[in-house]
Amino acid sequence: MSAMTRAKLGCRIFSVHLPPNLGGYNIKIRDSCLLSVHCSRGFKGVHTSVKSITCLIPSQSTAKNWKENSAVATDDRVVMDIVQDLPCFTIDQSSLMHIVEMRSLDQLHKFGGVHGIANSLNSDVHRGIDSDDNAGISRRHEAFGTNTYSKAAGKNLFHLVWEAFDDSKLNIFLAFAMMALGFDIKSNGLMEGLYDGGSIFSAVLVVLSIVASTDFRKNRNFSENFMVSDSSPVEVMRNGKPKHISTSEVAVGDVICLKIGDQVPADGLLIEGQALRVDESSMTTTGSFHDHEIQHHDQNPFLFSGTKVTVGCARMLVTSVGMNTTRGKMLSSMSSESIEHTPLKARISRLISSIGEVGSGAAVVAFVLNLIQTKRNYNLERRKKKLKELAMVFTASSSVVSSISRNVFGVGKYISKLLKVEQQTSIGNALLGFARPPKPLLIGIPSEAGVFPVLLFIHGYLLYNSFYSQLVQHIASHGFIVIAPQLYSMAGPDTTEEINATAEIANWLSEGLQNLLPPKVQANLSKLALAGHSRGGKVAFGVALGKAVTSLKFSALIGIDPVDGVEKGKQMPPILTYNPHSFNLDMAVSIIGSGLGELRSNFLFPPSAPKGVNHKDFYNECQKPACYFVARDYGHLDMLDDDTSGLRGKATYCLCKNGESRDPMRRFVGGIMVAFMRNYLEGP
Repeated sequence: MSAMTRAKLGCRIFSVHLPPNLGGYNIKIRDSCLLSVHCSRGFKGVHTSVKSITCLIPSQSTAKNWKENSAVATDDRVVMDIVQDLPCFTIDQSSLMHIVEMRSLDQLHKFGGVHGIANSLNSDVHRGIDSDDNAGISRRHEAFGTNTYSKAAGKNLFHLVWEAFDDSKLNIFLAFAMMALGFDIKSNGLMEGLYDGGSIFSAVLVVLSIVASTDFRKNRNFSENFMVSDSSPVEVMRNGKPKHISTSEVAVGDVICLKIGDQVPADGLLIEGQALRVDESSMTTTGSFHDHEIQHHDQNPFLFSGTKVTVGCARMLVTSVGMNTTRGKMLSSMSSESIEHTPLKARISRLISSIGEVGSGAAVVAFVLNLIQTKRNYNLERRKKKLKELAMVFTASSSVVSSISRNVFGVGKYISKLLKVEQQTSIGNALLGFARPPKPLLIGIPSEAGVFPVLLFIHGYLLYNSFYSQLVQHIASHGFIVIAPQLYSMAGPDTTEEINATAEIANWLSEGLQNLLPPKVQANLSKLALAGHSRGGKVAFGVALGKAVTSLKFSALIGIDPVDGVEKGKQMPPILTYNPHSFNLDMAVSIIGSGLGELRSNFLFPPSAPKGVNHKDFYNECQKPACYFVARDYGHLDMLDDDTSGLRGKATYCLCKNGESRDPMRRFVGGIMVAFMRNYLEGP
């Protein structure tokens, strides 16, 4: 008499017949004789319904004489009946995600195209999944996950208010307010002292409550915008027949039928379609449309969860569901507050901490000196005035530090979108009723309603404005409208035309920009900043120095690794005068340099930011107020997008000496720009 148990081996089900006397010697059987056999691809070639394997296992009686007796009785045999039950998938989740997320046609072809992927998932591009029973679908959910999205746990309003109080500079300010309150009560009595000093605490509480409630509302809107409904019905093919199921029931391997107005419920591959047009703005935040036409579906077969079908119809094969989709990963990464801790960020944190300590120490010293002076002064009104002035001095000294201390190096509270606008034509202007821009534009826009400052950003030499998409979105996510024109495709050494074109765009902003923005998003052109990278930095300085006339006034200027020509004496026209503090600029200036820009990448190309015409020389000619930052371990082009396509895009990786990756430098540049503009455009 033998006992039977079933064990899972890979994706096969095995029935194991065990002699009853094996329970206490070589094999320990628990939980009703459940034997789990762990093997990744065991018996992969088994195709028949039942096979048997005989294993020799000594019983307790025969084990003692194992060396003496070579024969084993039949009762000491274990018979394993291999039963093929559920299908086995020959492709894993990571490979499926890589193919779709990276739009990798090479990897897709290696697996035999869409038909090969379907076969690997035990599906059919025409019939869909053949097994429509609960066990088969559950098997797919177990292997590839369910089509549901987990909502990140948000912070409540009280938690956000408490976090706002966790600021050393704010605590010092409150301590000063407490001292002022004590002086007021002692000098003017309890009621009048509470009226004057208590107003400071009331103002602090009101401001912190407004900030916390705003953050709470933005966090809630963020979650609502990115969550995907799991109750809407979709049409799938199961066993060759159409069937309507809810979005949460969609499994990897399903063939889904899409029509106009449908939201793509999961990541997948296009099988066939008719003039399919998909709006990917909700997934890419670029506001772009992608065409998937049937005659070209082998060139662009990739579909993403959350996108919407605007034209045509199609059938798609599901490859990823739920949090494994591109949308799920975006939700997971953007909801996270943690940022990778790199050496550059560690140095930035130490620098910010040092500045805060110096500023706070200076404020304390000033307060003590002022306190000694007020003790010698018997005029109560003058003493109150001095204390209030001291509080204002402390607030101003720590304003820049407070702005940088906020998470300006990470993604901001706003969901940003990119808008591409073509340049003006006489016919287009007549049809639209307003003037299009004089040059093509890439515009970064916060998605929420509000009035936002504006930044005019000039690209580098022979670079496309699209190479700065991630930097533009980073700045826009912190509440700025970013205008990035494409000044030229080819250009010579003279930058005069670029300076004039930039001034022309600046003059167009007041009459044409608002017409391109969403109805509830307004541009505040009284808070206007100008920035440029590389040769674009030189152009920005040229406009700010009055080499072209603009109708609008710039309040802040940012040079991102600016370069004035290939070497000293060959500038056309020259911006640098090589006289210290000679720039007569009626605005605050920030210079951000790279440490590797003045080094050669190889013997074929000169340095991108050579000595004598780079960021050091620009800063030496700036007057106060001016800020200067250098990322020592990063290169001239390290603030560009992670993936710059085309011949020019590939050239950016070899023309200049680069750092280990672009993300830290891009976050550094974006964070400094946001902190700088917050203080000189929005105020502390």
